[in-house]
Amino acid sequence: MSMVLRAEDIEDTLRSHLNDVRSVAATDLKGGNHWQVDRVASDFNGLSRIKQQQLVYAALADYLADETIHALVIKAKGTEG
Repeated sequence: MSMVLRAEDIEDTLRSHLNDVRSVAATDLKGGNHWQVDRVASDFNGLSRIKQQQLVYAALADYLADETIHALVIKAKGTEG
């Protein structure tokens, strides 16, 4: 059974799974189960876009598995550059 997520729930989950988080913002795009996350963290440094997305998917795996998050747009970047 899925729960209703708040932006803070997603942001806190991502902060707890990634190192040196400079910024994180979750935006509800539609009805509480379509989200966009914007992330800046050192864990993304030197990684391809796919590897960056895999880190975010891994952090949110439980929400995705039970479809609490049905759709996810990820905008991630590292702290270098």
